[in-house]
Amino acid sequence: MFLKKGALFSCAFLFVLALLALSGWIPAEAADKKVYIGMCIHSTDNEYWNQEAEGGKEFAKTLPEGVAEVQVLTCDGDDEKQLNGIKAFIASHPGECILYVDPSNAPNTAVIAEVCEDAGVYWTSVWHLAKGLNPMNYKYYVAHQSVDGVKQGYDIAIDLFRNFKTPNKGKILALQGQLGNDSAVERYEGFQKALKENPDVELLDMQVADWNPQKALNITETWLAKFNEVDGIWCANDGMALGAIQALKAKGLNGKVKVCGVDGVSGALEAIEAGDMVCTVANNGYLQGGYGAAYTYAAHTGKIDPSKMPAEKRLFYTEGYFVNKDNLAAYRKDFVENRPVYDFDNLDFAIARPMALDGK
Repeated sequence: MFLKKGALFSCAFLFVLALLALSGWIPAEAADKKVYIGMCIHSTDNEYWNQEAEGGKEFAKTLPEGVAEVQVLTCDGDDEKQLNGIKAFIASHPGECILYVDPSNAPNTAVIAEVCEDAGVYWTSVWHLAKGLNPMNYKYYVAHQSVDGVKQGYDIAIDLFRNFKTPNKGKILALQGQLGNDSAVERYEGFQKALKENPDVELLDMQVADWNPQKALNITETWLAKFNEVDGIWCANDGMALGAIQALKAKGLNGKVKVCGVDGVSGALEAIEAGDMVCTVANNGYLQGGYGAAYTYAAHTGKIDPSKMPAEKRLFYTEGYFVNKDNLAAYRKDFVENRPVYDFDNLDFAIARPMALDGK
């Protein structure tokens, strides 16, 4: 059985077209099937995590209509739930999916890396990285990004101390995030560094509130019944800070007991404006989620080849935004009143500085 010349030419042309698409020489949209983008976040009850998901959706909007569909996967901080969700997502879209993963905990990234490698699914991670894990050792692990958690914890502590009735002197309490979560560990490390530099600041107690506002409220209520003198409460995220502020308000202590946090959620910005909170650091989930999805899509469509990319483009920090009363108006103008617009074709824009494997 023989093919006619026209049919033979068409087959050859399509074969060459496919090869060119894989090499990135033609627009991937012309050759690739619909891509499903899985945005794996902790939950939807936190403004920052929602920003991550929205960032992925903003990236998808830059593609031709019908090319990409975003699905949000939540895990509520449960490693097994996250892993099972990822496996189910991959099974539902074999060969047609990519992933942005905000891991429930650092150790989970090692398992996810193996799952994605075996399935041939390109993915990126944010924040949490298992000890010894390196995207450079994987074909489908495109990149890992984070914000310097040590710097965050340090910066908010320093600003907190400065705002005490007697600057850099007083008694404080600390609300830690989830144990084993490296963002929580890094931020607390920064807090401890600030304490060492300010010997006149005394830490009365530290409790783990698991990023949960209600737990933070309950813990703060117990503290206020126990300690007569408190100058400040250091919180590893804004959700816990807002929970602490709620407890302080019930005692008429809001604004008197200084509070800080991390994430830059709208409630924290309102608390800073009201004088109930000193500062926060906005992580810019729009940028992280958007560029995380953009990196994986570029790899999936052959526009970039992770195996040929240097380490500084596969392990990097994104820029956080420190916010206090002095720059609150400027931050709101740039990031709240006007949602940031990004050129997702310029992948390097997301890189603030390279990340060494030791996290420094």
